[in-house]
Amino acid sequence: MKIGFFQYDVFWRDREANLSYIDSKIKDSKFDLLVLPELFTSGYAFESVEELIPFAENLDESHTVCCLTNMAKKSGGYITGTIPELSEGKLYNTSIIVGPEGLIGAYRKIHLPDYEKRAFVSGNSIISCNCGGIGVGLTICFDVWFAPLSSDLKLQGVSIICHSACFGGEVTPTIIPIRALENQCFYVSCNRIGTEKFDGEFESYCGKSQIVSPDGKVLAYASNEEMLCFVNIDLSEVDNPAFGSLITKDFMTEHRKYNINIKANYQY
Repeated sequence: MKIGFFQYDVFWRDREANLSYIDSKIKDSKFDLLVLPELFTSGYAFESVEELIPFAENLDESHTVCCLTNMAKKSGGYITGTIPELSEGKLYNTSIIVGPEGLIGAYRKIHLPDYEKRAFVSGNSIISCNCGGIGVGLTICFDVWFAPLSSDLKLQGVSIICHSACFGGEVTPTIIPIRALENQCFYVSCNRIGTEKFDGEFESYCGKSQIVSPDGKVLAYASNEEMLCFVNIDLSEVDNPAFGSLITKDFMTEHRKYNINIKANYQY
């Protein structure tokens, strides 16, 4: 299976430029799964909710979903990243996953940094999707700091967890291999590069996108430059990490000792 990420400098407030640029970069690539950055159609920084509204989409009639569907038809695989979603008057930071057949699933970010709470409402469901017979889980940036979310995805039977992100700090990249290892699954994290202005000050995104194996081994790692990267993986490694197999042949029995629940009314 061929999986990857596209780390790039997202065009601020220009959905068409972003979609066109992504298409131009991946049009000759064949892959099974590609992860894009967080809020790749709008950029991350904002001064007000009103500034994001023009880029918010109803998923039932999403222009971005249509464009990604066309890209997926050419590549033969699935594409995921996050966009602002507007539903029933509420704004969500939503990860969509799109295949040649259209929208497969959507996950609304549960763990919002304080900055995002000024505009977005938190989601309350942990979502996995069936992508051509492969279980794929969706997480977004700050979500990775909270182990129960990834563990719940594991209990749902995922083989790969996707992580679309926008961060500039050093901590998040160190967490990714831990989440992959503790859940014996592949993890694909896609950050972005470039700068944006936050409350009058320019801040930078650090890149450092990565693909990690169920052993916690980093298979691919980006610097702070644009990078389209694919890795061929062997799904038989899921639940069978090389060193872990010396400890137990049945990791899932250990995982199933836990019941992980999220409050149904979880909102900020």
